[in-house]
Amino acid sequence: MEDSLKRSLLKSITYRALASSALAVISWFYTGNLFETSFITIAFTVVAIVIYYIHERVWDKIEWQRHLK
Repeated sequence: MEDSLKRSLLKSITYRALASSALAVISWFYTGNLFETSFITIAFTVVAIVIYYIHERVWDKIEWQRHLK
């Protein structure tokens, strides 16, 4: 059983939206600057989405400890 490409992409985006919100709060706390906060959050979010998507697709191919429901 494996996720479709669209499902993996949507999971990646929704996860990143939540994590990016937390990153924005932390960045704002440390920088106090809206421009820096926005740059840090957007740059990291784009990179993280790509990394997570690739990670998810690789793990989808690994059968170890996987059971059909």
